[in-house]
Amino acid sequence: MDLTNERIDDLKNQFKIDEILQFIGYCFIKILGQGGQGVVVLTNDSTGIEKAVKIMKLPTSRGRANRAKIERLKNDIEFCSQYNHENIIKYHLHGEYPNDGQRAQFLYAVMDYFPKNLRDVIDESENYSPEQRLNYLIQLSKGINAAHDKGIIHRDIKPENILIRDENLVLSDFGIAHFQGSDLTVADDLLANRNYLSPEQKKIGKALNITFASDVYSFGLIINECFTGENPDGSEYKRIWHTFPYLFELDKLVDRLINPSPDSRPSSDSVRMDLKLLKAELDSEKEDLKYVNTGGHEIEDKDRILKISSEDLIFSQFVLNDLSNESLKELNFNYHCSINYRVTDELHSNFLLQQIMDKCEAAFSYESVHYFSNNLYSPLDIFNNPEDISLFEKMREILLSINGDKVISGKILKFFSSCCSYHCKEILRDIDVIIQKTKEEIFGVPILYLIKYLRKNHFKLNQSEKLYDKIRLDWTNYKGELKDSPLELPLFKRDLDFYQHKKNRILEILGTIALQFPMDYYEIDSKNYSLKFDNQFNKGIFHIFKYYCLSKTKKGSIFEADVLNLFRNIRTNDEEGIVELVISTDFDVEITLSKIFIDNYSEEQNT
Repeated sequence: MDLTNERIDDLKNQFKIDEILQFIGYCFIKILGQGGQGVVVLTNDSTGIEKAVKIMKLPTSRGRANRAKIERLKNDIEFCSQYNHENIIKYHLHGEYPNDGQRAQFLYAVMDYFPKNLRDVIDESENYSPEQRLNYLIQLSKGINAAHDKGIIHRDIKPENILIRDENLVLSDFGIAHFQGSDLTVADDLLANRNYLSPEQKKIGKALNITFASDVYSFGLIINECFTGENPDGSEYKRIWHTFPYLFELDKLVDRLINPSPDSRPSSDSVRMDLKLLKAELDSEKEDLKYVNTGGHEIEDKDRILKISSEDLIFSQFVLNDLSNESLKELNFNYHCSINYRVTDELHSNFLLQQIMDKCEAAFSYESVHYFSNNLYSPLDIFNNPEDISLFEKMREILLSINGDKVISGKILKFFSSCCSYHCKEILRDIDVIIQKTKEEIFGVPILYLIKYLRKNHFKLNQSEKLYDKIRLDWTNYKGELKDSPLELPLFKRDLDFYQHKKNRILEILGTIALQFPMDYYEIDSKNYSLKFDNQFNKGIFHIFKYYCLSKTKKGSIFEADVLNLFRNIRTNDEEGIVELVISTDFDVEITLSKIFIDNYSEEQNT
């Protein structure tokens, strides 16, 4: 938090910060945050461990103590100091100041220091994988459920009240919570932050009707925002699967959580279990795909491909079974087109059999219609007529080569032999086309192209079946790592033009750099690029590049910080002399590197 020295001194005086910290034996480091009635301070305890201290001025109304608000603050302190739960903030020390017989003016509470909150995670989403965010949400669900188990409705669940340190998350600030048995909540209670309120919380005079379902609604909004960066507003809000296709199940959960009717929302315990089950299913499906046979190919970026593939297959099951036809039309069927797929041999056989069966049934039905009018067709004579026997044997040979379901194959032969020789010849001619066309449609194609074909042919999975049991990665045409490939083409057709413009801009910037500093570069994903420097072949080239970039900055400037940030993610192979720099497209390339190499920006020239 950036504060002037004057403002810091003002807050210290206003909240008696130095006096209170001296009283409890803590040393001031800095102010972390402030509000109208309180301040949070970063401190050191006597052992040098960092702790956060919350100092709250006791509320007054017209010069007199506001008992209701004071009781709320005390409820928060009592609950968070007595209740032990890994996902609820714990107050290790608390009290009033002064406590020497004078009327207390402040309450204080000491807690562990959590350097971030969920707002930081949302704002810095590129630094947090979807899996990390899902883990945070599972922890949040545990915290909310733990409070509900104690009869407490938080009433103010928002990203700023959800604290994070490394992989650990806690729910904090129960200052306006409703505690079971308390009479502090009144009908006209209104909350300041309306962005995360349920519909029933926004109704004036209805605060007494608020239930646990209101917290569940707020949680639904937060789940969506963690993955989309947007707070849902109305029915046409941005869906999670539009950004992370394989997390489509979260959209279904969010829909339930933000149901306008409180009675229709699930309990916090149900949400907790749903999130844990979803994570377990995702982990299981991704684990199953780890050991895919690569057909003898050396796959340099195998782990990356398998991760993308597992996510695509999870999403594709949703596209296959649940996505509307209108939504299907909006998809770019060349999405992740550098990774090819094929169906299993079993599914391929069944597809061929089904299409041959459709042809035979169509011919049989056509002839059947005419039978009623006494226009009769002679079926194959598979016992006496050599030509008919030959047609029948050709069909048998085809079915044997397909090696599919024996029952379906038998039905095909029954229908086929019931048709006249003319129609049987037509069917056999069509089968050659069917076999070739089917192979083109379901071997070596992008995942969504394949799914479109499966839908077109009315293929469905039952609830117990998984798509990855029916579809395989196709390594036949794999030519090494997916360098400079259109792996990250956008999911939606509408984004293709924007993507191409952005991609061209990125390649222009990196190409310009490569002319001056020899390097190899390729797209890792839509948000990151890899830059590889060969320090053995081009001696010291990485360090020369780094020095050049820093030479364009002024020491201590914001731009210097941006350039230093370029080099935050470096991987080295000392044996080979390779240095790999991983950078973001949105800021590192399009802003920082563009300034240096396209705009020829230099702070020394601009001062």
